[in-house]
Amino acid sequence: MALDANGYFHHIKSYFNLAHYAVPIPNAGELVLKEKIDVGGKKKEFIVRLNYIGEVFAIKLDKEVRRGHHEPLFHFLDNQGKPWSKRCDFVIFQLDKKQIKAYCLEFKNTSVDSESVVAQLKASENWCRALNSIINIYTGHKRKIKLTKYLVTDCTPERAATYLDAANEYLARDPSIRHYLYSEIDRMSLSDLEHAIVETVG
Repeated sequence: MALDANGYFHHIKSYFNLAHYAVPIPNAGELVLKEKIDVGGKKKEFIVRLNYIGEVFAIKLDKEVRRGHHEPLFHFLDNQGKPWSKRCDFVIFQLDKKQIKAYCLEFKNTSVDSESVVAQLKASENWCRALNSIINIYTGHKRKIKLTKYLVTDCTPERAATYLDAANEYLARDPSIRHYLYSEIDRMSLSDLEHAIVETVG
């Protein structure tokens, strides 16, 4: 029997190692994402608060087991410098209006390497595709997931314009990646995040 979106969403959630990877949600309706980034040799913590409706859980995909060391995304594959070792900072899964959505977010400071950002977010998109396929192969359950990708920075508008499109909204190198400043995205609703390109996973 095919699962509806609600059933599939809860299946996905139950399969994750949430004890290690989940982002805590202290208050219903608000998701708080925190990432420490090197700024001039010192770690600065960037915080983004996102409001949401429906049901949500978030994975800190690049969570370290100890400083500078991550668990492999796929434990049976070598993780040293391989394409699948790349990952973004967060993947948010949302059940909203009978749709399952995935938001991939990469946090940066003022220094942005477009090639690296594209690789990280593309790898995270592929990770979502692999996840969906694995669940289907082992359980026979499959649903489409609507996926969008975001880069969040602390760049000045002048600096950001060097790697964004003419409208200063999307990465020039890859228009499937929407750019936001921390000051813009903080306290927004997930449903209000703008994106012209929505990928379909599944």
